[in-house]
Amino acid sequence: MQPSLVFVFFISFFFAVGASAESHTIQFVNQCGYGTPALMYNGNNVLNGNQYTSSGPFSGIAYLQTGYCNTNGENCTLMEMTLINPTCAGCGSSADISLISPHVYNVETSFSYYNGCDGVGQTCASPNCTQNAFFVPTDNFVQKECQAEDVNLLISFCVEASGLIGGSNTSPTTANAPTSTVASATPNTQPAPTPNSSTASHSSATSSSTVSSTPTAISAVSTGKQCTVGSRRKRQANPVLGGARHRRHAKSPPHQA
Repeated sequence: MQPSLVFVFFISFFFAVGASAESHTIQFVNQCGYGTPALMYNGNNVLNGNQYTSSGPFSGIAYLQTGYCNTNGENCTLMEMTLINPTCAGCGSSADISLISPHVYNVETSFSYYNGCDGVGQTCASPNCTQNAFFVPTDNFVQKECQAEDVNLLISFCVEASGLIGGSNTSPTTANAPTSTVASATPNTQPAPTPNSSTASHSSATSSSTVSSTPTAISAVSTGKQCTVGSRRKRQANPVLGGARHRRHAKSPPHQA
């Protein structure tokens, strides 16, 4: 019996939708020797291992939990991100680091896009990284945007993320990834440094899962996707974070791969 045209159309449509489904992976590398990475979505830590994959757009925050961070990253260095396929010029993904009070520098924090805009990112390696992190809501120049579809994000602690990714059109290699402590479901027993009170004062004034002992190279191979710089986004007040942050896109509930 010949399959009906309706059945053939349904199967074709199903596979077409599946093939074009939006997805973003957020991977973590922790080389500090202490602490546990956290990826927060709607007040819940969705990270189980060293990476998380969303089925659709993702908007959330991340930080290294060293024992002093509150749920929304207060008292610690905060990573903010919105990963979304652009539907207009300049409205794609955006990520930044924030030290706006009540967020305080606790560890070197870095991020870099991959699978599009490879190597584009930011690093805050000291409490005075004024050119790399938000200290006041108007520091929009520190944001890094990417207009590539299905872009992924590497977040690293105590090591620069772009060094693990490599440059544009360069496939990540194992040689780029130094030995380190990767995100673990169990907090490391090594002591973490106490948040610096002078840092807090400065900030207030200026305001799917695999665990490994060594980080593996980022699984995505560079596709040559281009990073198109879009218009800067103004941060908006966000009572949940106790500070201001950039505009968030409407989000769909994420699902682990």
